[in-house]
Amino acid sequence: MKKIIGLLALVVFSASLWGQDYTSKKDDKSGKWGYVDASDKWVISPKFDMALDFGNGYGTVKINDKQGIINKQGKLIIPCSYSYVHSNSEYSICSEGRYFQVTNENKKMGIYDIELKKEVVPCKYEYCTTMTDDRYFQVKSSDKSGVFDTNTGKEISPCIYEGIYVYQFKDNYLMVKKNSKYGIIDLTTGKETTPCKYDKVETVSENLVAVNIGGKWGYVDITNGKEVISPQYDEAQAFDNGVARVKKDGQLTLIKNPLKEGNAIAAAKTTTKKDPNAPAESRYPAPNSDVDKNIPAVKTDDNSALFAFIIANENYEEAPVPFALNDGRIFREYCQKTLGLPDKHIRMFEDASLGKIITAIEQIKERAKAYEGEASVILYYAGHGVPDEKKNTAYLLPVDGSGSDITTTGYSLAKLYDELSKLPLRSVTVFLDACFSGAKREDEMLASARGIATKVKDEAPKGNMVVFSAATGDETAHQYEEKGHGLFTYFLLKKLQETSGNVTYAELSDYVTKQVKRQSVVINDKRQTPTVIPSAALAEQWKNLKLK
Repeated sequence: MKKIIGLLALVVFSASLWGQDYTSKKDDKSGKWGYVDASDKWVISPKFDMALDFGNGYGTVKINDKQGIINKQGKLIIPCSYSYVHSNSEYSICSEGRYFQVTNENKKMGIYDIELKKEVVPCKYEYCTTMTDDRYFQVKSSDKSGVFDTNTGKEISPCIYEGIYVYQFKDNYLMVKKNSKYGIIDLTTGKETTPCKYDKVETVSENLVAVNIGGKWGYVDITNGKEVISPQYDEAQAFDNGVARVKKDGQLTLIKNPLKEGNAIAAAKTTTKKDPNAPAESRYPAPNSDVDKNIPAVKTDDNSALFAFIIANENYEEAPVPFALNDGRIFREYCQKTLGLPDKHIRMFEDASLGKIITAIEQIKERAKAYEGEASVILYYAGHGVPDEKKNTAYLLPVDGSGSDITTTGYSLAKLYDELSKLPLRSVTVFLDACFSGAKREDEMLASARGIATKVKDEAPKGNMVVFSAATGDETAHQYEEKGHGLFTYFLLKKLQETSGNVTYAELSDYVTKQVKRQSVVINDKRQTPTVIPSAALAEQWKNLKLK
């Protein structure tokens, strides 16, 4: 009786889970089970010893104490010859609709393929389940895991592993664990392409896999299992487009794929200083305009959940950005004095390399996680923006980057928006005193750009994000030489000064756009039209937002 009650409870659970219109029912006269429709009419006559409600088009039935599967026409698609038929999910009906885990009288499990109408994995395992496609199944015997190849009908990899990690599956490579150490197997051969001797391994990319031993990261060539870069990094990411980001002794940098560079490891070009913590040196006059004086001050709010990250890139090797350091430094003063941010809530990155830009983003992530959705972030950038002319996409240009190799040495604007949108933040405000046409503030083209300005695709911010940008399309973000600032930044600071920071985003946008459009024509004889782009999630709400 208890078994029947338990089975009926499973029936009710299954019906509520899937919401199907066929309901199992027991015929009082015959004592057999069948199925009725919503009007309680028999649609599959009662002829089974037991039946479960339909799910995903199939029903589990029992004849002579053996289970099978029927379709809605009442036809057996898996014969009633198994002790138990279940899916490769935790529920009673297979969500994939093709593969079913089946268990024989010896309590051994296999896989039945209803399209091929046969067992594709024989019932001889303690456990088996699909991995990522129709070909490979994870199997377990004597509490060890292996891989069964349904194309050959054999174990491609024997049951010798403590774990097989499907989430690391990529390009036929799979992470495995043996003797408490990790490695990589190639599913086409079943061989270990990376021996199980590492504390951690990551996803394979460009024939290299990052491996960790003793807390240090290196890279293994999965074609031969040899270490091409010995473990030496504190952090190491997968290779993408020929480069990987690594961290060593607290410094982030890029390394090139040695398999593509004749086995020579080449770090990205960097700008070095005797003291990396010393302020950058500007070649332009120090700020001394009206917005640089009489900065409104409020009481510092030590309990503030607002953080500011400021990147001011001026000293590029090929083309300096006039007054970018002035822009960043004075914006920092406004964050501290006018917005009331504690000094520890402001991070300044002057002449930032790619590694420093990555560091800035990582620090934003850390604060977002620590504040669990209560923090807000301001990200300010003054420097070059560069287009990828092949795809018309926009990149921030680090001081150690190259406009001619922007996809590997720059930071994608789309990636920036995507990473920030995933964070648990109340709001993200981005100020970009940069253009992405390939031009300098002086209206000349960067040496690495073509002779004409490029109009890049507008990147759409996501999440709770608002982006204020200095220019539109193929326009240039100019400087205001008389004031010692970028034109966009000057009027941004001017409005903060006039309102003591108590200004809505709509008011700020209207003022900056109006003033920059007018003054750019008067001062530079060029069009410059700032834009504000809110995320779709904010709709019209962005207009009433404020910085503080």
